[in-house]
Amino acid sequence: MEGTFVRSLMGSLVMVCLVSCGGPKPQWLMPTPVLYLDGQVKPFDHLPARDRHTSTEVFYLTNRKRDGDHYSNGVGDALRFGVAHMEIGEPGDDWETLVEVSTTHPRPKPMPVRLVDHEEISDDRQQSVLAQWAARVDGAINQTETRELILYVHGAKVGFQHSCAFAAELSHFAGRDFTPVAFDWPTHQEIFSYIDGADVDHARRSAARLAETLEILAARTSARRIHVVSWSAGARVLSRAMVELAGNDVSQARRRCRLGNVVFAASDVPRRDFVERLPAIHGLSDRVLVYMSDDDSALRWAPRLMGGGPRLGLEPRALSEEEKKILETMARLEVVDSSYGKLKRGFDITGHRYWFQHPWVNSDLILALRTGAGAKQRGLTATPLERVWYFGTGYSDSLSDVGRRLTDGQW
Repeated sequence: MEGTFVRSLMGSLVMVCLVSCGGPKPQWLMPTPVLYLDGQVKPFDHLPARDRHTSTEVFYLTNRKRDGDHYSNGVGDALRFGVAHMEIGEPGDDWETLVEVSTTHPRPKPMPVRLVDHEEISDDRQQSVLAQWAARVDGAINQTETRELILYVHGAKVGFQHSCAFAAELSHFAGRDFTPVAFDWPTHQEIFSYIDGADVDHARRSAARLAETLEILAARTSARRIHVVSWSAGARVLSRAMVELAGNDVSQARRRCRLGNVVFAASDVPRRDFVERLPAIHGLSDRVLVYMSDDDSALRWAPRLMGGGPRLGLEPRALSEEEKKILETMARLEVVDSSYGKLKRGFDITGHRYWFQHPWVNSDLILALRTGAGAKQRGLTATPLERVWYFGTGYSDSLSDVGRRLTDGQW
C-alpha cells in the first residue's frame, strides 16, 4: 500500500516538476544570442540575396514508422529520408522582420518556427534514390560559405516537427551558413513512455540508424565537417551511435566521418555509460562539448524514476578518480558548467532548456559551431578542474570583443 502511494505521488510530482525534452508548442524561435545584441557581430549581412528569406529547407532522416502522410511513434524497419520545408515567422512576415527579431531583445513579437510540409523521397532500401537525395544535400552544402553540416538529435516527448524546427533555428543563428539535417528517432509525445522504458528502448534501437546516417552524410556528400548537436535523451542515441561508428579502428573512422563539434546538451544519459563510451566519442570528434547545470529538474528526477545513476548533464557533487583522469587525458573534451560561479555572478543558469533558452549559453554554442574556437577563445573562464569551463561575471560585457575578434564583425 505504502509503495503504491509513493509511486503515485512520484507520478504526480513528475507531472509538475519534470521538465520534459519537448519544446514549447508552438515551437518558438530560440532567444537571441547575447552575441548579436549590440550590433558588433552581424550574422546575416554577408548572405547573398537568394538566402534572404524566411523559409528554409531541412534535410531529414527518420526511423519512425509511416502512418499515412505522417510519422508515428513506432520504430520502423527502414531509414527514411526527405526534405522538410520550414518557415520562420507568421505568414506575411518578411526577411527584415526576421533579422530584427533575431538580433534584438526584447523582441517586438514572438516568432514561430513552423513545419509547412515535408517531402519523403524514399528509404535506405533504394540506394539509387538515396544517392539522388544525398546529391541534393551536397548541392545545398556547396552553396554555403562553410560547406559544413549541422545534424540535430532530439530528446524525448517530441514529434517530427520539433526535430526539423531545431535544426532550422540552429542553422539560422549560425548565420545560415550550415546545411541543417535532422535525425528524427521515434518517441511518444508524452513523458511516461520515456519513464516506463519504451522510448529508452527506441533510443537504443535507433543508435545504429544514427550511425548509418552519419556514414551516409560522410560518404555521399562533400561536407568538410559534420557537427552533431544532441539534447537530453538524444545523448543516449548519439553516444551509442559513436561507439558503432568507431568500430575497431577509431582513427580510420575519424578520417572517414569528418566529425567536428559533437555536442551533448543537458544530456539524459547515465554518466557511467557516457564515460564508458567517451574514448570512442573523443576519438571520432574534433571537439566533444558537454553542457551541464546543477539545477535541471528533468535530470535530477531521471535516476529516481528510471534508474541508471547520475546523468551526464547534471553537475556532479564530486568526481571519481576515473572521471578526473578522463578530464586530464581527453584533450578535445570541453565541459561547460553553466552553474559554476553562480554566487559571484549573482544568478544560476537553470532548467532543462537553458542550452538554447539562455542567451549566454546559446551564444557559446553558436561560436563553437561557427568558428571552431576553443573555450578560452570563446570568452569562457577556466575552473580549477582540467577542461571544465564556466561563464564568468564579465562574460556578457566581453563577448562583443570576443565575437568581433573571431568573426571580423560578421560570419
